[in-house]
Amino acid sequence: MIHVNLLPPEYRPRTGTPVARFAAVLIGLTAVLSAGGVYAYTHFIRLANTRDLRDTRQGEAVAKERLRDVSLSLQKEIDVYVKRRVAIQTINRSRTLWSRKLDQFFDIVTSHGREHQLVAWLDSINVPRQVGKMGGKGRARGKGKKGEPESAGKLECTGYLAMDDNTQALSVMAAFHTAITGTRESGATTFFSDFQHIDNPSIVMQRGSGDKDLIPPHKGAFKLAMMLNPIKLDAKTPTSTEQERAEIEAALFDPDLSFSERNDPRDNAAPAQGK
Repeated sequence: MIHVNLLPPEYRPRTGTPVARFAAVLIGLTAVLSAGGVYAYTHFIRLANTRDLRDTRQGEAVAKERLRDVSLSLQKEIDVYVKRRVAIQTINRSRTLWSRKLDQFFDIVTSHGREHQLVAWLDSINVPRQVGKMGGKGRARGKGKKGEPESAGKLECTGYLAMDDNTQALSVMAAFHTAITGTRESGATTFFSDFQHIDNPSIVMQRGSGDKDLIPPHKGAFKLAMMLNPIKLDAKTPTSTEQERAEIEAALFDPDLSFSERNDPRDNAAPAQGK
């Protein structure tokens, strides 16, 4: 059946989408499009820029860490060299100049500059290169304090003292000992100022001595071991390894000094005898 609406258009009811529904659809579509646009901007533009910035910062951080490691490594090397330099400077200030020290000792042996002379000559002399080791495991035996050796080594020598009679051996040896060390009144000699003490001095009269052609006719063989004062290194500037410590300790002294002279000076001259 066909229905015909004969009412004029202005009286007919309106048809189509309601305004409220259309507005709701339009708002929803706008919201969806806006959300899509924001997502696309954030994901494809902002996120990409952020990732690029993150990668850049990470690369800079890695480069700075490498520079830091290099800087710390260089600083460690600088610290080691500074400590070594300070230790060597300390050693140079404390080391014994053996050329001058031996010259002073020879002046004593030859009675140079003394009113009363002793007829003495050396058979051998030895200045050791090895010195007492520093504290810890390398601590020297004895009563030395931790961190310093009990002695920095010893000067050893053997020789002969001439005298008029065998009974003068002890008195001549005592006079020689005093000439080396000095007296309580005058203090230590310049030579002995770098030594602690003389370890077990001894003299033994030689058989067959007493040749009348020699003046004085009798002689005794003596042995001396003079203990050096310890070398004190600054505890705040230790060397980095035991090997470096040993190398620095070995530099405290000149290379081994030794000689042997067996000629009796009485064969060539007869100096005035001292009593």
